[in-house]
Amino acid sequence: MKTIRFLSSVILLVTLYSCNYFKSKHPQAALPGEEGATGMTDKSILNYSAAIDRTLSHYKKDFSLIYLSGDLSVYAEKYSNYGDGKLYKTYTANGNTSNSVKSYYFKNDSLILVKQQDKVMNEGVEVYKNVRSYLRNNVTFKMDSRTASSAAALSTLPYLLIQPAENKYPEEDYAGDIKSMDEAIAGTDKFEMVFDNITTYPDAHYIFLKSKGPSNYKASLLVSTRDTFIDSLLNFPSVFKDEKLSLRWKIKDKEAVYVPVDSISTSASGLNR
Repeated sequence: MKTIRFLSSVILLVTLYSCNYFKSKHPQAALPGEEGATGMTDKSILNYSAAIDRTLSHYKKDFSLIYLSGDLSVYAEKYSNYGDGKLYKTYTANGNTSNSVKSYYFKNDSLILVKQQDKVMNEGVEVYKNVRSYLRNNVTFKMDSRTASSAAALSTLPYLLIQPAENKYPEEDYAGDIKSMDEAIAGTDKFEMVFDNITTYPDAHYIFLKSKGPSNYKASLLVSTRDTFIDSLLNFPSVFKDEKLSLRWKIKDKEAVYVPVDSISTSASGLNR
């Protein structure tokens, strides 16, 4: 009997030690809430999204070029790696009159929260506005917002509930938004770019791209370091005219910067393509 008790104690200790030793160190293990996305409340959605924001450095980051069409600029980011969470961000600006950042938070492939930060110039006066839309089963069940005349003032204000019209909030094409961001990051559909030209300024070069289709989007990459590929573009630009180029870039100071082929390693991070 003593032997049986001893073995039972050993098994119990090993089990407890193993459970503790193999406790998940996965960044998503710290995310609050075990319930499915369909059972989340506004508070649990905010807690979950805040945890994603805190752990973004653990996510794989994909990003687009900065696309221009007239005064409009568009840029997209996607954070993913782990099955529980995903975040898309899109940045749009219309000259000096307005800019907007929209963040789309997912749990288990279900969109649960859309946060929009707007800055609008209205008759010489800046207006800052935040709007949050909470979703269950792809349907908005709550919206709140806050508005101020400066970013500093905005951060001190509480969110106020937006009342639905006839017990229903406006329908948004969030699926279309996500599709567009995926296309911007992949450089497909209206964001498919081909080579237009390359500048020959002595201090820096720029690769200019144009949309392959009729979307009229354009993009550029700053070339701060030349390599053999850049030499080929400079020496034989007509050979590459209207061709889709295989490029790598990073975003620095709100500008796409060309990454030379020689500096790319298989473990490189912070680069697209």
